[in-house]
Amino acid sequence: MARLTVGHKAAVPRDIIPDMLLAQSLAVPRETQALLLDMDGVLIDSLALDFAVVERLLRRHVPGVAVPLETIKRYFPYSLPDFWARVCASVDVRLTDQEITDLVRSHEEERLSAVADVHAGVPELLRDARSAGLRLAVVSNNPKRDVERILASVKLRDLVDAVVGNDAPGMERKPAPDPYLAAAAELGVAPDRCVAIEDSVLGLQAARDAGCYTVGVATGASSLDELSGSGLADRCHRDLRPNMVSLGREGITRKSLDTPNDFVSHMVEHIAWRLGCSIELRWNNDDWRGLGTALGTEIARIPRLSDSAAALGMIDDGSAEVQLRVDPEGGASFHASPQVDLDWFLSVRCEQLSHGAPLVDLLDALGRAAGLWITVTVASFEDPHHTWEGVYRAVGIALDRMCNPLTEESSAAVTSAPPENSGERAVERGWRVESLSTGSVRLSRATAESVVAVEVSMGDPGADVFIEVADSVRVTGFAGLVDAFAREAGLRVSVRFEATRLSSSHVVTEDVGLALGRALRYLAIERISEVGIYGAGSNVRAVADLDQPVRVGVSMEGRKFWKYVPLDQTYPEFRRSFLIGHDLCGDLFSEDLDDFVDGFAGGLQASVMVHIRSDVGAEKGWPLLFAAMGQATQELLSVNPYRKALAPGVKATLA
Repeated sequence: MARLTVGHKAAVPRDIIPDMLLAQSLAVPRETQALLLDMDGVLIDSLALDFAVVERLLRRHVPGVAVPLETIKRYFPYSLPDFWARVCASVDVRLTDQEITDLVRSHEEERLSAVADVHAGVPELLRDARSAGLRLAVVSNNPKRDVERILASVKLRDLVDAVVGNDAPGMERKPAPDPYLAAAAELGVAPDRCVAIEDSVLGLQAARDAGCYTVGVATGASSLDELSGSGLADRCHRDLRPNMVSLGREGITRKSLDTPNDFVSHMVEHIAWRLGCSIELRWNNDDWRGLGTALGTEIARIPRLSDSAAALGMIDDGSAEVQLRVDPEGGASFHASPQVDLDWFLSVRCEQLSHGAPLVDLLDALGRAAGLWITVTVASFEDPHHTWEGVYRAVGIALDRMCNPLTEESSAAVTSAPPENSGERAVERGWRVESLSTGSVRLSRATAESVVAVEVSMGDPGADVFIEVADSVRVTGFAGLVDAFAREAGLRVSVRFEATRLSSSHVVTEDVGLALGRALRYLAIERISEVGIYGAGSNVRAVADLDQPVRVGVSMEGRKFWKYVPLDQTYPEFRRSFLIGHDLCGDLFSEDLDDFVDGFAGGLQASVMVHIRSDVGAEKGWPLLFAAMGQATQELLSVNPYRKALAPGVKATLA
């Protein structure tokens, strides 16, 4: 298997040495001795103020001319003379040098007479930095006297040690590094021990060239994408408000997730959702290792019932197997089946992420903080976001098994009206739901070819299967497979199939699979409404289960999908050795059993994922597959009060 290891077996690179965290907002390298902060856009919301000032000045000096906000943002970081020269040129207005001088003077007067808003989190950050023994300086592209007055007006001047403007003799303005070099010198700190915080690409260039560690914050001139895309920021922030990660037990519909990347939010949501936790997450930056540490610290507070667990995670065509083991140092390792080029998978774009490294970093840091070694085997990969969802789902499922006790059935079966009478419509004609409760369902389906009736009830596991077909169709071994499924699912299943016209073995298996899946769907919906259920399951629960030759996951996604993932051979080899052309029990075709899985997935409106080793063989493997599907179904229907009253399916449970 391919392997990428990230964790305690490798030397810890400098960029993941634990940082100094200031005001629960800004993480800086441990060796930091000073913070150097731009004023406009970082400390104060002068952009909003300047936009209003510019509009007034244009109406006064150049009537009839409008300047878009984006233009003002673009030139906002420049000194006022450069700002006005560029703004006027952008709207094709020609002014004399004296007129530009008058605009600059008027602008300075208006700015000094107004009081800008201080950005949220800034005072707390400055105070905490001082408490940590850091030196602080404001480094602005404005004259020093103006900066001093503005800082005093917003009550920030006493929180900083020095102010550097753009008007010192011989100093070049940003993007030259001069202002940052001067600030470091005035504080008596080497530039490489300074963290510079800027809201513009122009300011980042100045700080980077001065040799500072650079932080971009998207509260002024440049957006988060512009700051990140510049390649000049060591870290990018959306703002400087405090971060917060909190897991609770208020139910999985109680959730608030806000990070700079929606896909990262979605992955964290998968963990909380499968762990059965409410979550409140606010993360202001792209330090995904930091987020993993914060989330892992929360997970570490949850009591554990075991030292290890495993899970199969899946969505549609993506799947992964995960095992967790208690490990004081913790970390994560990634492996892959022969179906997956691991290097390609980790490097390929995934929705809003240009590659998978942030998701690897997040899991590795989570493992370190939680004291867990996370082993991920990427089993199948078509659409990268499906596979990553499978990875993070599996982590959440394994954490659930490690931390949460199994819930016993706590309520008696509640009988309700059939779905036709309660607002749910059958997908196809011919369905008849005769009875339905949280403990049982009875339905039938009639087509031009056949009639199939299925009854499913909780407990007394086993199956009674009656099949009436032409003598030429021999499927006697099928009843034993359905029985194996039912016993492992903890269900009593009764099936009656009668062919009315066509005589075909694949119709028998597919129609029975479809009717059984539909019955289980109605049962699942009733149970999730009344008691709450998992809605997904697999036969992978403990680490030892990963040694089974057949591993199956079933998840109610609200759509049909099924896939076989050979773990140690190519798919064409698997088709020949297992899927096509094999007889079981003397009269059962392997390809007809594939049709059962197809029908089952369609009836349940679920994804069915089968991971399988080559050494199992068709004759032994198919009975194991049916039993594994039963085990997965048993977990799918098991009580989980955290999911009570949800509708099964990805969109309903994760919206």
